[in-house]
Amino acid sequence: MTTPLFISKRNQFYHKISGKGLEIGAFEHPACLPENCEVVYCDVISNEEAKAFFPEVNHTSLVSVDQIIDLDHEGLKIFEDRSQDFVIINHVIEHLFDPISAIVECFRVLRPNGFLILSVPDKRFTFDCNRPLTSNQDIFQRVKRIPKEPNPVDYFDMLQFVHPELLDESAEVKEDALKGFHRRREHLNIWTDQSFLSFIDEVLHQKKIKSILTNKVLSNENQFEFFGIWKKLL
Repeated sequence: MTTPLFISKRNQFYHKISGKGLEIGAFEHPACLPENCEVVYCDVISNEEAKAFFPEVNHTSLVSVDQIIDLDHEGLKIFEDRSQDFVIINHVIEHLFDPISAIVECFRVLRPNGFLILSVPDKRFTFDCNRPLTSNQDIFQRVKRIPKEPNPVDYFDMLQFVHPELLDESAEVKEDALKGFHRRREHLNIWTDQSFLSFIDEVLHQKKIKSILTNKVLSNENQFEFFGIWKKLL
C-alpha cells in the first residue's frame, strides 16, 4: 500500500524524537517513531467506541488506547508538569471546543527542550473547503461560554456548506444531522495553514509560552495539512 504524501512528509521529522511522551488521537495513523521512544496513547474514546462511531475506519489499524482523556474537560491533568519529552497531537484540535487550553496543557507537561508535534487539516484540501474560516476572535470568545462544550448548533455551517442537500429536508432530519455531527465531534475549528499559524502564535503570545517552531510543512507541500514541530524553551 502506498504511503500517503502527508504521512511521508511527517516521517521526515520523527527521527528527532526520543524519550517518553504522549500521542493524542493517533487513531489509525500513529506516528512512526524511533524504537527507543516510550509512548502513551491517549484518546477521548475507547477502541470499542471508535469502532461504533466510525464504521468507515479500518478497525484493525486502530492503536490500542492506554488512557482515556478529554482535552476539553480534564486536559492532561493525569500527567505531571514537565514530565514528557514529546506530545504528538495530529488532527485533534480542529475538533475541540477549547483548542487554546489544549495547547497550554501540551506545553505544561513538556520538559524544557521537549517537542510539541501538531498537525491540522487545511480546509482548502478537505470537505471543509466551503466552510468559513474560524477566526482567532471566534475561538477566544467561544471559550468564555458556560458550559465549555459544543452544542449541535455550533455545527450548522457544516450542514450549510458540507451537506447542503439536507437544507431542504424536514426540521427533524436537520436536527438529527446536527446531533450526529456533534456526537462524532466533527471539525469545529476551520483553518488554512496560515490562519492556524496566526492562531497558535496568538495563543503562545497571550499565554506567555516560550517556544520556537523548529520545523514545518505547509499544506501546499502535501495537499492536505499543516504540520509543525515546536520546541519548548523554558
